[in-house]
Amino acid sequence: MTPASPRPFDGPTLLDGAMGTALLAGGLPAGTLPEAWVLERPEAVAAVHAAHAAAGAEVVLTCTFNAAGPRLDPLVPPDRVGALCAAAVRLARRAAPGARVAGDLGPTALYGPGRPPPDGAAVRARYARAAGALAAAGADLLWAESQWDLAEARLALDAARATGLPVVVTFALREAAGRLAAPDGTPAEELLEAVADAGAAAAGVNCVPPGPALAALAAWAARRLAVRFVAKPSPGLPGEVLGPDAFAEALRPAVHAGLGVAGGCCGAGPGHLAALRRLLAAARAG
Repeated sequence: MTPASPRPFDGPTLLDGAMGTALLAGGLPAGTLPEAWVLERPEAVAAVHAAHAAAGAEVVLTCTFNAAGPRLDPLVPPDRVGALCAAAVRLARRAAPGARVAGDLGPTALYGPGRPPPDGAAVRARYARAAGALAAAGADLLWAESQWDLAEARLALDAARATGLPVVVTFALREAAGRLAAPDGTPAEELLEAVADAGAAAAGVNCVPPGPALAALAAWAARRLAVRFVAKPSPGLPGEVLGPDAFAEALRPAVHAGLGVAGGCCGAGPGHLAALRRLLAAARAG
């Protein structure tokens, strides 16, 4: 077992909400990468961070979800990724001065069902470039999210840990028969144990429904997972978004089962975070 990174969470912690859907609501053209506004409209990105922090978020993720993926290359050439990451960290730090800044690393999209796996060394190099830039810019920790392929998650984790910062890994999974699993059927529990064994400082899920499957996973993690379990479930996409109170109520069983590090993914705004903050505070007091 690889020694874990330093523990990033010592108690109940409120994470931030969604960046991409917030920017879309603010006028980001469909199909445009959010990172474009780090460069072109930084005030819009800063406003999202500030709103999340005002709602109580103690950790904010930088607007760098695509920093390791080739889809960013037409917008930001590889030799300019460092400048993008530095700008994103500065925005988050200035907009949310009381929060910890997590350097966000989404999947590369180079892995896919039925496709031959890409060159692992090249994928790791992409993560290493982005993770190194985020660390050099002053991020407090690194956050590899929306992973779904274990091989890629391991590469992201390995590259991010090389910076010396704590690394959180979360998986975007599907719900079937009351359980969360990857598209290839790998159960969430197996994925979380694998990255915990590989040195993740915390592990969890994001962009999953806030329902019974998440509560069951939180209960399992409280008993079995060697690192802190984190979750950023989604209240839904535009047109089908749960309201803040309904979102918190749907998360109540997971919080009672032991979930103490939580935020919101797609569709989650300041209202959702405020409701979740109240839920976490009540659980802490109880």
